[in-house]
Amino acid sequence: MSTDRPGPDVPDAEQPVDTDPVDTDPDTAADDAVGDVVQDDAEEPEGHDLEPIGAPPSRRRRRRRQGAVPPGRRRSGWPMLAPSLVVLLGLTLWPLGLAVWSSLRRSSLTVRDDTFVGLDNLTGLLGDRQWWVAVSVTLLLVASAVLLQLLLGSIVAAAVRRLAVPAAVVAVLLLVPFALLPVLSATIWRDALTTGVGPAWFGYDGGATAASALAVVGSEVWRGTGITALILLVGLSRVDRVLLDSAIADGATWWQRLRRVTWPAAGPAVAVAVLYRSLDALRALEGPLLADPRDGLRTVPVLLWDTTFGAFEVGLASAVAVLLLLLAALVAGALVAVLRPGRNA
Repeated sequence: MSTDRPGPDVPDAEQPVDTDPVDTDPDTAADDAVGDVVQDDAEEPEGHDLEPIGAPPSRRRRRRRQGAVPPGRRRSGWPMLAPSLVVLLGLTLWPLGLAVWSSLRRSSLTVRDDTFVGLDNLTGLLGDRQWWVAVSVTLLLVASAVLLQLLLGSIVAAAVRRLAVPAAVVAVLLLVPFALLPVLSATIWRDALTTGVGPAWFGYDGGATAASALAVVGSEVWRGTGITALILLVGLSRVDRVLLDSAIADGATWWQRLRRVTWPAAGPAVAVAVLYRSLDALRALEGPLLADPRDGLRTVPVLLWDTTFGAFEVGLASAVAVLLLLLAALVAGALVAVLRPGRNA
């Protein structure tokens, strides 16, 4: 009986053996890696993606599984976005350029005069006391309204997070005041706080200016608290509960927990809420306009309204609009610099 068994495979003696030493130079290894990436990103013939069954996936296939977009296809979305971008840029840049050009001219709807005056309209506004009074009143109202919205929104967000209420119900209830027209909200608060209607029933006569200021701030707070609470809820949902419990177990104070745990996670949401509500309150027109701006509550949007539809000075009104845009940019830049997460960490 034959007892021969197949032995182990012996490599062919004629097959060349790679005896090159391993290249340990880091620069050469990096160049080889870059060369492999470039070679993988190059165009491959049809059918090249087919791999033998059981073979390990190639680098190109691994990148596709991980969701990476090949460099050659990254620019394919721009032609699809081009029409929308053209429309958006046209609706934004064209009015802005027209406003800047009009601010450099002495243009009026009552006098036939369209003389180029350069920066005279802008310098005239900066030297006018009414402009600085309007700026100070605007910033005071914006700061008061946004701080109250942030405070009340934080309380509402913390309370809602502890309640077992469906998210859809919470969103609807919080967005009802925000969905109302600003003019309707301003009218409700003006009628409620006018000295001849609401406070007079309680024997209070604080003056028309105080009542108008309360009406403007109350209208903004009533409309903006809900949307602020929703934004803060998104930020609070990103706070790691395990990390917060660990901080409590370690004896961290509420300030340390706020600074080290809550703020890094919820800070971006707070910054978005403050920035959004500040810019929205900065351009508010309905509230101050309905609150009788002759009583010392003349904001920059009201000044723009009066200059355009009261004096019919198109050039001067365009200068007011340009300065209002610069004021909004300064406020936004200051808020981003102050509220940037990790700034004081």
